[in-house]
Amino acid sequence: MITYEHVELAAEIVALVSLTGAVYLLVTLRGVLREFLGVSVVRGIFFGVLIFWSGYLINVLNNVFPLELLKILDDVIVAIGMGIIALSAVGVKRQIVMRVKPRVILDGEPGLPSGAYLVKPTSPQGLLRLLLGKKIFAVTRRPQIYEPLGVPYIWITNVDHPKAISPTRLAPLLHTIIESADNDTFVIFDGLNYLILQNGFESTIKFLMSLKDVLLEKGAGIVLIVDPETLEKKHIAILEREFKWILK
Repeated sequence: MITYEHVELAAEIVALVSLTGAVYLLVTLRGVLREFLGVSVVRGIFFGVLIFWSGYLINVLNNVFPLELLKILDDVIVAIGMGIIALSAVGVKRQIVMRVKPRVILDGEPGLPSGAYLVKPTSPQGLLRLLLGKKIFAVTRRPQIYEPLGVPYIWITNVDHPKAISPTRLAPLLHTIIESADNDTFVIFDGLNYLILQNGFESTIKFLMSLKDVLLEKGAGIVLIVDPETLEKKHIAILEREFKWILK
């Protein structure tokens, strides 16, 4: 005879199997998740999910071997797992909603049409003069040189900061820049060598090509700061096919 206890046990086994399938799916997608969300956030989510799954497993065992200790333990473990997942989700939300608001720093008649440009290392003031009348923001390793000038920025760093994105997280960096740039915006990109160091040239150039194409489609532009002395000639040649030098 089928009793309530049998139905409850069957339902909990089905829930455990479904949860196990979800965990497996997360494992297969861990590379993509790490790239988009970052290693620390993904570790937190996986840890929380594993604890949550353990709570469900204990819950099933409690129906087979009813013990007061197991009954208390499964509720505690499930609650801990849910708490860890919730805390990790806060980090996910921050990355999804992060954006900066471009602004005009120096008024004047715009002289640089929207496009993709290369420029050798120069002073921030020199860059601002090139971008008269344009809304701008910087993507940089050195926010301290832009902040005093009132230039909005995205900080490429592993430091935990509201305006920071890890250099290895190219997907969210691309998303944030694109979401922040609108028509007639120029992006000052001051961190090329650091991205190459962290990701390699091939991944970095793919990122830059995607960024350039979307910005130009939106009627925006990008100024990529490049020191030719620090890059291989073949890499400079690739950049020169996609970007135009200013004051070479």
